[in-house]
Amino acid sequence: MGNNDRGLVWLGIFAHPDDETSASAGTMVRWIEAGGEVYIVTATGGEEGSLGTGGEIIEKEDLAKVRESELRKNLLLYGANEPFLLRYRDQDLDKEDITEVSGKLLDIMHIIEPDIIATFGPSGISNHPDHIAIHKATLLAHDWYVASLHKFQSPLLIYPTLSIEVAKEYGLQLSEDEKKIDIEVNIESSIDIKIQGLRNYKSQQDAQDFAESLSKSEDKKERFAVSPKISSLWRDSSLVSHLISL
Repeated sequence: MGNNDRGLVWLGIFAHPDDETSASAGTMVRWIEAGGEVYIVTATGGEEGSLGTGGEIIEKEDLAKVRESELRKNLLLYGANEPFLLRYRDQDLDKEDITEVSGKLLDIMHIIEPDIIATFGPSGISNHPDHIAIHKATLLAHDWYVASLHKFQSPLLIYPTLSIEVAKEYGLQLSEDEKKIDIEVNIESSIDIKIQGLRNYKSQQDAQDFAESLSKSEDKKERFAVSPKISSLWRDSSLVSHLISL
């Protein structure tokens, strides 16, 4: 559990600025409103993303700085803490030494003592190599972190996921781990903030497209799969009850 003088701690570990918003902004806002804390790790600068939307053109050498600014603006909007930026190069994360990346994640886990860790599952939702690489690095760091704790202190490890229907609609090949929908969070009260967060990523066309799609959708839930690394007893956890009740 997190320190006694603060609320429950959510740690999101993702590859690019905007991943955290697409995956879980609605849940994070509800988590914070319920008295919890949110921290985000962003592994790369997103240097290979799109170079502006709505007629705005961004120079490629400026993109990482722009996307970092967009990330910081959104975390402030949600009420989250300042991000941890690993600053690996976009689309090269799978070429890095996984033990080095995992070591950095482990250090962060020891600093903030998370109750929940949210990261991409094995397919990374979209099979992006950076998404898959951060999944692998997070799993290794989680193993190391759990080994250093008493068993009852182990954080819950969850993967953002989608319904099978939505995955088919977008042609996404989810892993078996991500096809399970273990936790659904009602984000009706926070979906407008999530849409605003996506629109704040003005550099990124896919964020604008997702915002537009969400604004027309009647589905106001975020979904998560619990990692198979977690004991089956997670279903009886007060932490899961808290998450579902947000």
